[in-house]
Amino acid sequence: MNSTNAQRVSQGATVLYCVVLGAVLMTAVFGNCLVLLAVKRTRSLRNTAAILVVNLACVDLAVTVCSLPFVIVTASAQQWVLSREVCTATAFMNAFFGAAQIMALLHISLNRFLAVTYPHSYHTKLSIRITLAMVVTGWVYSFLWTHLPFYGWGSLGFIKGTLFCNILWSQQLSFAVTAQVLCYFIPCIIAGILYLVTYINVRKHWKRAKERTQSMMSLGETNIAAAVTQSMEIVTASVTQSAVEVTVNQKDLESGKSNREAARSAKSSRKRRRAMENRVTKTLLGVAFGFAVCWFPRGVANLWALFMGREMVPIGLEYASTAFVFMNSSVNPAIYGALNQDFYKAFISILSCQKIKRSRSDSEIPSGSMSQASSLRLGSCNLHVTANRPLGENGNHSSMGTK
Repeated sequence: MNSTNAQRVSQGATVLYCVVLGAVLMTAVFGNCLVLLAVKRTRSLRNTAAILVVNLACVDLAVTVCSLPFVIVTASAQQWVLSREVCTATAFMNAFFGAAQIMALLHISLNRFLAVTYPHSYHTKLSIRITLAMVVTGWVYSFLWTHLPFYGWGSLGFIKGTLFCNILWSQQLSFAVTAQVLCYFIPCIIAGILYLVTYINVRKHWKRAKERTQSMMSLGETNIAAAVTQSMEIVTASVTQSAVEVTVNQKDLESGKSNREAARSAKSSRKRRRAMENRVTKTLLGVAFGFAVCWFPRGVANLWALFMGREMVPIGLEYASTAFVFMNSSVNPAIYGALNQDFYKAFISILSCQKIKRSRSDSEIPSGSMSQASSLRLGSCNLHVTANRPLGENGNHSSMGTK
């Protein structure tokens, strides 16, 4: 590595490090391709939240394929040995995909914030069309800022003391400050605040649900006794009435029972929807936590370089932080599979070469409409969709089966 400090890595450590990066490369490519295939094969995963998961998987794939092989070559030679043109190209891709990754996490945080805070208007606020527009805007925004060095504002090249090419932040302070603030600092701060508020709201929902469960258990016997007493009174009153009145009362009771069942069904549907959103939120909070953990060592290394100089950063910290940054691209599929039942089942189905079982009604559903009622399953909850409901931009459910 072409560094001004005298730190060198032994040959054995270099081989081990390259093996680790090679394993990260294979697992990241395999895992993110598995995520894309799972979304394509599984109907319950095709929704607005899954669009953001697919977007993040594409960013992770791009980072891994376009940057990690060059890092492995640089680590094995301990210096940049490729051409200047390749360095410039990889520097742009590192900056571009890094900014796109931050924007993808920002979109996920906004999606979860609206889903948890405004559950009744979530579908209107973030329809499929709006979500796609957000994704495209994030990519365009990242490109606009990171390609400016090609026009003379900022420079691209190999950063001495590191394992990759990137924007040379120390060359032009005006561009460095502007790009860092607009592409990294502000999106990270906004995403962090949204994730924090979302986490607090989810904790409140879980706490209230736990309190309601305990209250129902403590009052269970009283409610049963009251229900039995009420039923006996109804039976006694109906027996003393005339045959015509009994018939009328039976119709009223059946109507009341039907209304109560409809109310219970609507309430149960709302509970299932809330449970699904909580599962999706839990998964995507896990993604944000994984990102923070994997990028924390890099942040320490960058702060060290900012105050002490890049040549003063310990080479062990530089190597480890670089490995953790790329490892983040491989942990997201594991988080989806661990925290979401639909992704887990889809992964198992793909790995075991099972075909997706579709009922006859599913195969008869035309594109753009539903010919009959269907069921979407997320986690352990079922969300029922009314028959003949059009699949417009607000027709898709916001939950991922998740991730």
